[in-house]
Amino acid sequence: MDVTVSERDDTAIVSVDGRIDAESAERLDTAISAVLARGGKRVLVNLEKAAYMSSSGLRVLLGKFRALRRVDGEMALCSLQPDVYKVFLLAGVHEVFPIYVGLDEILATGDEEPEEEKTSP
Repeated sequence: MDVTVSERDDTAIVSVDGRIDAESAERLDTAISAVLARGGKRVLVNLEKAAYMSSSGLRVLLGKFRALRRVDGEMALCSLQPDVYKVFLLAGVHEVFPIYVGLDEILATGDEEPEEEKTSP
């Protein structure tokens, strides 16, 4: 799994490519922790190329979501593949995270509030 972090205004975009499992979840944790360490408070996790997510990956995202909330930060997810979205549904945490349809829609909105995804992908 590859994790890349890019910046857009005051938002860190963490993009994942590959399987998020027990072995690779630490890389996702490290990437988001680095954003927090440098004072970042807005994280968007782009899961467009994430083919699979285990409970380990879900645990990392929930932990970082809570860490960001403690510092008045925020985390959102976008572009979840159907199999990844199922993990969120089965775990019952699909309503915890703001989940958006795609990265382009979020970035194109500028200062406007992006429209949340209402149905499963």
